[in-house]
Amino acid sequence: MGEVVDANFTPVTPRPASVAPTPPISAPPSQFHSPSLSRSPLLTPDHIFPSKTPKNSTPGNATPRIRTPRFITPLGSPIRRALQLTRLDPEDAWLPITESRNGNAWYAAFHCLCSGIGFQALVLPVAFTVLGWAWGIITLTVAFAWQLYTLYLLVQLHENTETGVRYSRYLQIMSANFGEKKAKWLGLFPILYLSIGTCVALNIIGGSTAKLFFQTVCGQSCTVKTLTPVEWYLVFASAAVLLSQLPNLNSIAGVSLIGSITAVMYCTIMWMVSVKKDRLPGISYKPVRGPKEVERLFEVLNALGIVAFAFRGHNLILEIQATMPSSEKHPSRVPMWRGAKAAYTVIAACIFPLAIGGFWAYGQRIPKNGGLQSAFYAYRRRDTSQFIMGLVSLLIIVNALSSFQIYAMPMFDELESIFTKRMKRPCQWWLRVVLRAFFGYGVFFLAVAIPSIGSVGGLVGGIALPVTLAYPCFMWLKMRKPSKYSRMWCLNWGLGIIGLILSVLLMAAGVYVIKENDNKFQWFKPKNYQAKAKQVMGEIGNVEKSTPHNLTCTANGPELSLQVINVAASSMREMESAATGASMGVYDSSDSSGFRSEVNPQEAWLPITESRNGNTVTSVYHLLSSGIGIQSLLLPVAFSTLGWAWGIICLSLAFAWQLYTIWVLVQLHESVPGIGTRYSRYLQLAIAAFGPKLGKLLAIFPVMYLSGGSCVMLIIRGAGTMELFFKMMCGGEATCEDKSLGGAGWFLVFTCMAIALAQRPNLNSIAGFSLIGAVTAIAYCTLIWALPISKGRPDGVSYDSLQGNSDMSRMCDILNAVGMIVLAFRGHNLVLEIQARILK
Repeated sequence: MGEVVDANFTPVTPRPASVAPTPPISAPPSQFHSPSLSRSPLLTPDHIFPSKTPKNSTPGNATPRIRTPRFITPLGSPIRRALQLTRLDPEDAWLPITESRNGNAWYAAFHCLCSGIGFQALVLPVAFTVLGWAWGIITLTVAFAWQLYTLYLLVQLHENTETGVRYSRYLQIMSANFGEKKAKWLGLFPILYLSIGTCVALNIIGGSTAKLFFQTVCGQSCTVKTLTPVEWYLVFASAAVLLSQLPNLNSIAGVSLIGSITAVMYCTIMWMVSVKKDRLPGISYKPVRGPKEVERLFEVLNALGIVAFAFRGHNLILEIQATMPSSEKHPSRVPMWRGAKAAYTVIAACIFPLAIGGFWAYGQRIPKNGGLQSAFYAYRRRDTSQFIMGLVSLLIIVNALSSFQIYAMPMFDELESIFTKRMKRPCQWWLRVVLRAFFGYGVFFLAVAIPSIGSVGGLVGGIALPVTLAYPCFMWLKMRKPSKYSRMWCLNWGLGIIGLILSVLLMAAGVYVIKENDNKFQWFKPKNYQAKAKQVMGEIGNVEKSTPHNLTCTANGPELSLQVINVAASSMREMESAATGASMGVYDSSDSSGFRSEVNPQEAWLPITESRNGNTVTSVYHLLSSGIGIQSLLLPVAFSTLGWAWGIICLSLAFAWQLYTIWVLVQLHESVPGIGTRYSRYLQLAIAAFGPKLGKLLAIFPVMYLSGGSCVMLIIRGAGTMELFFKMMCGGEATCEDKSLGGAGWFLVFTCMAIALAQRPNLNSIAGFSLIGAVTAIAYCTLIWALPISKGRPDGVSYDSLQGNSDMSRMCDILNAVGMIVLAFRGHNLVLEIQARILK
């Protein structure tokens, strides 16, 4: 039998003639010299053998097609030595988790410590307020031992010694055990919820603590106006997005080390200072329970969920182990378990004193929202130095930023895997930046919406509990197949079933707590989660509302108009480099005119020219949607400066002028049919007319400014109108202002709606949106002028021109009015794009 051929191994003696030659390794160039390959040959499954007689004589069939599941990397084993094939899955080398396999026990310890300890430990004393001393300590001890056992199971199951497969992601090992459909049904939502939910919580903690840090450093006598909570959340999200540009999981080992050190430091400082300062006077340790039995039951279950929430992180164990090289002699489970043991020894040394010492120092006075951190700032800021308070805040911020990276990495991996599976190539750097920025700011939006951490901690813990405590037990039974009724068989069945039952109960309790406290929550109006504790000390001040713009505007459906502009702008960057080509926009090869046609493959990839099934009707929709809208509402303002005569003259001239230039553009779209060139974008026509340099100089900024500026105007006008609509629906009640979102909240709601609609693939696919936008624009424009005329003019109306006192001021007012009329007829930057959809 032939032996396994390693990437860096060359046999000394030639092989016998009867043995089939080893096919070449199939992998991206960057993987051939990977340091991990010499110790981790990646092999195909057992059922694939080299065929001595190929099915056909084509050279391409000499290498059997790989049949391993995507993202699963085979591992060498004694059974594998009978194989003579070595093949690498290229997708593993393209994704952030498995891009680098140079990890070690130190890196594993850093990652486990950073993901296993952090803000969630600060909420543990809240669980003690419900469970009490005895049951609190018992529950915490049992949960720690249970999750450490399931972590050990996952480490052992990472490498399947029978098939040689490495399961580098939690969902992969679930698919191998339960099947792909059941795995997605059982595990996809909890895993995504763990990653996204933890990142949201980190954004809330980091943003709120950043505000506290500013106030602490600034001092009580500081007169500098601080940012609002939404703005602090945005600052934290921007810093997290910037730090998330590190390419893979191994590259953030230093970030995890910093996060681990800061977590250990602030946990130690908090419980030591709290214990050293002695207990608060008059505190009680009697468990807080509701008046009804059902309330008491759900409160206990919610407390158990908070304890489970403190031990989340199992969804990252396989990913961390996947960064290590592995072979038969040096399996990755050895250094991984060594690093995990070191990390969880430190975690135990932090969370037990934190929970016990925090409850001893503050008792039932610990606020539910914020836990120990809220109590620390509320009760110890007077007798603790400003340096210590500021240091704790800074450590929490740094730890939140560091933990954000490791919890976001599975989501980055998932987003990039969607691209690699479709395109069969790695993500470009700019696409990676866009995807990670999209995730980071999406988390910011959720952080603004969610009101508190302590109140939703039980629900998060209940959802995450099966991933941490139940599923590993069932997977051990499926893969290792222990003897029936043996000790391991009974232990894993018992723990798995209990874990699932607890998960259902904890989720029910979490939903109940949120429902009971819904009237206390302020959705989309984030404030410091330390506010409850500060109210106890009488130190809370008025919280400023975050209202960037208070608009009084009237428009409907601007997000539909936004789609036409977005599609035109989406391909600007891709086409900039190709704009100088002779066949930039071309006729289809099926052109019936008989002229020569050159097909540029880029045209079929871009949103504007991806589909050429447009017609006259859809062109009317697009032109109406882009040509009428919010800009027309400013025309009466121009009339107030120009007056009746000049206003009508300027409006008529502008309309005729822009109609003529539209006709010119339509004719120039296909200027020389014999060449076969179609100018499908305004910038392309400008470059063809004036040359590459002058064309870009003259056209690129105005075209991009028109697209970007129009989108900004639509967002401002749409968000402002949504706020007005809410107030009108609210009916002028006394509590209406309290229920309304802030200005930033309405901006985010409108932007998310526009992003959801923007997922349509190309310009032809949004013809229905343009129709709706056109109908709504005509409807509200007609209503706006018809209703005032039917109601009659207000008393004292004057039609005198409003102009400044000086000649310069009057001239500027007139030019500004002319500019408003020009703005009303913007949309020429979309004419060629709309025409490009029509097949000649």
